[in-house]
Amino acid sequence: MKPSSIKHFLAIIFGITTCFSNAQNIKIEHKPEHPIIEKTDGKNALNFDFIISNSSKDTMQLTKLEVRLLDKNNQLIQQKFLDNNGTAPSINTIPNKTWNGVSQSLIFNPFHEVNPLTQKLEYTFTFNNSIEIKETVVPTDYQQPVDFILPLKSKLLVYDGHDFNSHHRRFDYEFSFIKELGFNGNFMRYAYDFVVLNSDGKQYNGKGENNADWYGFGNDVLAVADGEIIALENNQKDDKTFDVPSLKTNPLALYGNYVVIKHGENVYSMYGHLKHQSSAGLKVGSKIKKGQKIGKIGTSGSSFFPHLHFEMRNNINHDSEGLPSYFNDYSVFLGSAKKDIKKGSVNTGDIIQSK
Repeated sequence: MKPSSIKHFLAIIFGITTCFSNAQNIKIEHKPEHPIIEKTDGKNALNFDFIISNSSKDTMQLTKLEVRLLDKNNQLIQQKFLDNNGTAPSINTIPNKTWNGVSQSLIFNPFHEVNPLTQKLEYTFTFNNSIEIKETVVPTDYQQPVDFILPLKSKLLVYDGHDFNSHHRRFDYEFSFIKELGFNGNFMRYAYDFVVLNSDGKQYNGKGENNADWYGFGNDVLAVADGEIIALENNQKDDKTFDVPSLKTNPLALYGNYVVIKHGENVYSMYGHLKHQSSAGLKVGSKIKKGQKIGKIGTSGSSFFPHLHFEMRNNINHDSEGLPSYFNDYSVFLGSAKKDIKKGSVNTGDIIQSK
């Protein structure tokens, strides 16, 4: 065999060996283990994350991500991908795609809409154009145990929900600062920020520099369903601040004043950024009825302006995961038109009001 041929042969063998070795050093898992299928406007959405670890000293770059959607008979429904082709490669829609040596980071599932027939998703991650790692995701249906009403009576803007671009969806619990505080799940995965509008569709009077300029400041917040209060804070000022280190012992401190109501096993509603002393008279253990006033909109905690942060979650600990919520008897405003909804979900940008 010629020296050049030997060199080429060894390069091939070495390359294969290196790829195999690198593949063993990449670990991929997804959270939650069984992502919830959320039904929105006739579509099915999946909101979950991949955690990718590189245990080698080599740099690994994600160059392609492909997904195969399969039905109950394991037959292909759809196939989608992101890759590095073109002048503006689609893989660049994933911001964190390089693992420099030993490292671990999170990416958000980019294929957030799925066909309703989907029973299983098979993902193929390609690193450095040659190393393939597969990960299978089996989603689950979620049945809300009780009917919910909206937590506010006024006309509302869903200022931020949990769509693909929402900051609630993009809570990176692998980010070092967040991780050091003890978080290891996305409790706000299906959360909402509700802002009250006046009859002209405005959020505030003037420049909105003061809390009282906002039409929602002080509006009554209502329980979405019957339940029991299991956590409450009422003494924080409406000054848009909170004690960051306290998150290590109380992950709810982010919300300033808050009320958490238990509606069933592992089903809790959380109402955050409430007005100072607006939940006076309530206490942990209080029984609550649907539609009962539990506080007022404020600006306590991590709040840029007066609004209600509402979320459903499965516990109140650092490993809490969010849950979807469907509301009964509300209207959606579409310009001069209005559509009445018997039961449905809402999301970023919707203008809504309880009937």
